[in-house]
Amino acid sequence: MALRTYLASLRRDLQAALARRLFVDRRALVALRVALGTLLLTDLLLRARSLAFFYADSGALPRSALFARYPITANFSVYTLFGGEWWVGLLFVAAGIAALALALGYRTKAAAICSLILLVSLHARNPLVLNGGDSLLRRTLLWCLFLPLGSGLLLEDRTRCRHPAAIGLLVQPVVLYVINAVIKLRGDAWPSGRAVPMVFSIDSLTVLLGDRLAAYPELLSGLGLTWIVLLCCSPLLVVTTGRRRTALVGAFAAAHAGMALTLGVGLFPFVSLAALLPYLPPGVWDSVEKRWNRTVRTISATRAGRTPLIARRFGASVRTALVDLGSAPAALRRVLQSRNPAEGERCGAITSRLVDREPLTAALRRTGRGVAAVLLLVVVIWNAAALGYVDVPETDAVEVTPRETRWDMFAPSPPIEDVWYVAVGTTGSGETVDAIHGGDPNLRPSERPKGAYPSARWRKYLEVVRWSDDDALRERFASALCTRWNANHRTHVEAITVHVMSQPTRSNGTEPIRESRVRTHAC
Repeated sequence: MALRTYLASLRRDLQAALARRLFVDRRALVALRVALGTLLLTDLLLRARSLAFFYADSGALPRSALFARYPITANFSVYTLFGGEWWVGLLFVAAGIAALALALGYRTKAAAICSLILLVSLHARNPLVLNGGDSLLRRTLLWCLFLPLGSGLLLEDRTRCRHPAAIGLLVQPVVLYVINAVIKLRGDAWPSGRAVPMVFSIDSLTVLLGDRLAAYPELLSGLGLTWIVLLCCSPLLVVTTGRRRTALVGAFAAAHAGMALTLGVGLFPFVSLAALLPYLPPGVWDSVEKRWNRTVRTISATRAGRTPLIARRFGASVRTALVDLGSAPAALRRVLQSRNPAEGERCGAITSRLVDREPLTAALRRTGRGVAAVLLLVVVIWNAAALGYVDVPETDAVEVTPRETRWDMFAPSPPIEDVWYVAVGTTGSGETVDAIHGGDPNLRPSERPKGAYPSARWRKYLEVVRWSDDDALRERFASALCTRWNANHRTHVEAITVHVMSQPTRSNGTEPIRESRVRTHAC
């Protein structure tokens, strides 16, 4: 009897401990929604600079090549329905509208679903340019589909969300950090402190403050060791509560902000910052709520003051008509009241006589919780397989394996070479041009150019081109450069020769630069 009482007490204590840790404040979900919508918009704007080159049939990966390389995942992209730039641009606009609606909290659930579908389609259209930030963004948005993301921009709901998907939001970043730490510790570059100085010696990767920090290898070595310790402590993001958790979130946020200010790794640092929002405890949101809401209301009042008088009167008359339902028939009044936001939530207890939505809503919620729980289990098993702790049968029917998608950024060792490309285009008159950046080509071995890649996605793509044994991929790259140049310049190029320049990653930068010619392609 005493043992049963003890076990019951232990169970209650365990449940209470888990309840204090495994939840997400609904105000954090609103902030996360705004952040995700903003990131999706930013991502689209950045990708639009190379819209034709990466996503149209005239670019580096036409649909025929995509289906040949990824015959399964290519079918999940609506971008493959047509190959013209007009279709890609139309889908970009649709994705932008959905992302804006998500950020503003308009038709939130529909906006989130549309955003995820279009994001997955975009990623499936050209997997060669994806990085860790894309994967984290996609997975975070998936968890959010199951959660109450709220509407509008105000932080008002102080309740706690204890959904399996909320646990997924808390587990996903920890899984990323732990796997990255394990892979880093399997090499010797990170434990020895050599890794970060090697990273900052890659001129084509550093941005802003990164160039200055590269001159202090001892400081960088210390920062690298600190980052390893922080990664190993990442499970404490879930274990701790209150101020300890807030301090740990602040440490990770500072690290990711440092990445954004020093390394050109795309949106990964910003997506990581957004993924940290669910960890913040209610005390933080109590402090943020007043200032956030005051700012939102001030902006709204300013915009309302600039709204034309006729629009304000029309809006007021519509609101009055929706609220004043006294003269309506009783049945119609109940239907309209159940749909009036002023009377409660859209899926609340008030229903009409004609349609009772509560059983359907309850069934959908149970299904959502079950699906989220299964996905959470899949995440754990998949990432355990990525580290080799779980055996996964190999099959040619699967294009993506755990090992290929594991979180191994700069692990177990950073790149040992700084690599950049010079594409020399030759015009009909014999003049040579830089077909990637424009201007005169720079093949002088004593100089390493800044901004060697137009964007982080170009760098990712060219890494694949360099190490791939697919000659057709290199051929399409050169052909796409011809098309890109000739479409934007009066002087057309007739041939392009691609040179690969490389230099070992040493902090003193005195290693010789090597040059290798990849291909001469006739346009």
